[in-house]
Amino acid sequence: MLLSDIVDRVRGVLAGSDDLRRPEYRGNPNFYAGHCYVASEAIYHLAKNEGIRLKPMFVYHEHTPHWYLCDSGEILDPTKEQFSTPVDYSSAKGKGFLTKKPSKRAATLIKRALL
Repeated sequence: MLLSDIVDRVRGVLAGSDDLRRPEYRGNPNFYAGHCYVASEAIYHLAKNEGIRLKPMFVYHEHTPHWYLCDSGEILDPTKEQFSTPVDYSSAKGKGFLTKKPSKRAATLIKRALL
């Protein structure tokens, strides 16, 4: 599967996945809000299964933590539409995910994306 297909599948599932957001984001009409970590984690693991290496990145934007991925220096931000201003990627740091294997939320998102 191509990286663009992986991203499209994961993004396509986010609208119906309010249950995968932390409680403070549930019910937000912007279906990308609160999904940056789980979307990035799911894409990372799906891409890894296809032999594509991505780097998890972390930055604070609009007073909130934000996760995204880098692909050979190219920014891959599957939830950037949650913000009203452009993300300042220049201040981001590479950071590993909290778990080596997909978290429970990411595993659920991966399963839904592969249906």
